[in-house]
Amino acid sequence: MRCTIDVFYTCPDGDVPRLPSHAAIVEACNDAPQGLYARTKTTVFLSPELVVKHINVTLEECRNQIKAHKLLDPSIVVVPKVYRCFSHNDRIYLVMQRIHGEVRDKIENLQSVTRVADIIRHLQTHKSSIPGPLDGGISRGLWWENEHVDLKGEVARLEEYIRRRMVGKQQGWSVELGEFVLNHNDIAPRNLIWMPDGRICLIDWAHAGFYPWVLELVVLEFNTQEGKDLGFTLALSKKFEPLSEAEQKNKNSLQMAWFNSHRYSM
Repeated sequence: MRCTIDVFYTCPDGDVPRLPSHAAIVEACNDAPQGLYARTKTTVFLSPELVVKHINVTLEECRNQIKAHKLLDPSIVVVPKVYRCFSHNDRIYLVMQRIHGEVRDKIENLQSVTRVADIIRHLQTHKSSIPGPLDGGISRGLWWENEHVDLKGEVARLEEYIRRRMVGKQQGWSVELGEFVLNHNDIAPRNLIWMPDGRICLIDWAHAGFYPWVLELVVLEFNTQEGKDLGFTLALSKKFEPLSEAEQKNKNSLQMAWFNSHRYSM
């Protein structure tokens, strides 16, 4: 198979498993039997040590995951190590560490929810003066809907994005975003792997970035509105109550911006 490849990242560390050729990885993704898919068809097991995500991958996801792996304490939350990121025929392939463990359909017991809340708080200890993905680029995710927004690292662009989505009396609302912290923006049972050694791995960093911390709660509650993971979402949200007046105001602004973008043409 002829394979035209653009390599975006290769792990510089010496401690890297032997990787298949690019052509072999592409072929494995094209012809993978059902048993090699990791829960969804976006990800394929390559070996006991390797997995590749090959559908709807962006460079921002790759860079987010690389940086999160470096920033976060693995005793609190494990982030799979990225070994290589490359493209073939406009599709990006993210080759990473395979994490063994259990993905639970429901997470509702108090101890487990508390541990997930601790992960979110650990993420929030990492801060930035500018909004956007961890290493720059396009902001994506449920809150942004189908828009691909480049904030260019400018606070004013995020403020304007929110203001333009205010209607009627909301247009008088002030937007005081405060500091930006590391958000995952897709905390859900499907993205948590409970490892045999007791640690928790957080996967799928496509929507992560430095944003107001309450955006994590806003996105979390979208799952409630869609009827998904209801018990988990409600229990986890309560771990961050009560909000201060300023935090509640920011949360309201972010919720209304999303709601209005659904209701009106913006």
